[in-house]
Amino acid sequence: MRERMVDVAGRVRKMFPGGNTSQGFYSYYRYIIPEDARRIFVIKGGPGVGKSSFMKKIAEEMIKLGYDVELHYCSSDNDSLDGVVIPDKNVALIDGTSPHVVDPKNPGCVDEILHLGDYWDTDAMEKNKSEILISNKKVGKHFARAYKFLTSAKEIMDDIEDMTTAAMHFGKINIITEKLLKELMGSMAAADCPGKERHLFGSAYTPGGFVDYSDTVLDKVDRVFCIEGRPGTGKTNMLNKLALHALERGLCVEYFHAPLKPQKLDSIVIKELGLAVTCSSKGKDYADRIVDLNEYLDENYMDEVGDLIKRDYEAFDLLLEEALNSILAAKTVHDELETYYVPNMDFEGVDKLRERTIERILGYN
Repeated sequence: MRERMVDVAGRVRKMFPGGNTSQGFYSYYRYIIPEDARRIFVIKGGPGVGKSSFMKKIAEEMIKLGYDVELHYCSSDNDSLDGVVIPDKNVALIDGTSPHVVDPKNPGCVDEILHLGDYWDTDAMEKNKSEILISNKKVGKHFARAYKFLTSAKEIMDDIEDMTTAAMHFGKINIITEKLLKELMGSMAAADCPGKERHLFGSAYTPGGFVDYSDTVLDKVDRVFCIEGRPGTGKTNMLNKLALHALERGLCVEYFHAPLKPQKLDSIVIKELGLAVTCSSKGKDYADRIVDLNEYLDENYMDEVGDLIKRDYEAFDLLLEEALNSILAAKTVHDELETYYVPNMDFEGVDKLRERTIERILGYN
């Protein structure tokens, strides 16, 4: 039922629903799925059974047919997908395996499981049982090490932020924020029903290093306000105030969090206003206006602590490098783990399931 033939491909937004952070693996997977979803396909199965490829090929088909698509990438393997959302169809596909276990909330009527394990040779898999168990333990150890280094890197970043915060004139920042609120939202009154929140990551620490997809989000809005400033200048506080103001006026807000410290923000998007406010390093490329919070730093104080901050950054970079090395090591072992599954899969059967799934998605109104 390929009923929609168009000349223009659908637009793509890329993001991460979970991240490798100083708090361990941090999940926003519940925000992948729209609350009013028409159908949610929860995909189960071990590594190498084709979950990501299954979702990628469905996404590619929908994009070709002109549908906008969200691609939710895996922070533990930045070439793999953990989810796909097709907003026009109100349909989502999501990887339901560890470490982001997802089970149907409304089985049958909304959610259903597609178990790709139905297409593997169980007898052949059992022969590799001991190797699979050993590999899984190795992956866990590498991630545990990565999180220790990310925790240490966070402590160093806290020190940098503390020194910078001590040099800030926050009273002036409050005035700027108030002016920005009036400029962006005018006299819009508070709503009886507050807006909805959605939380995700626009960037992540991955086996491929730091990966930032915020550009795919920023280029889909009409106006972009970029907030520049060193760590500790109050960028997250400003974003939070703007987001809260929008929510109180019944507007929906997408929060894109920072990968090291999930409580920090990189961007917010208010779709009803066609607006993004960002402190992402990519923000300047899309900015209609830039606000530089560094202008409100006490430069004399910053000169006094400049050498300490420089040494902190050197230590931070070393810790982050070790964390990324450990994440890559985990990916290397995981790739080996996939070799126990791939030869024992009936991928022709998986392909047929994918085709049936595409037909079902196209049939939803």
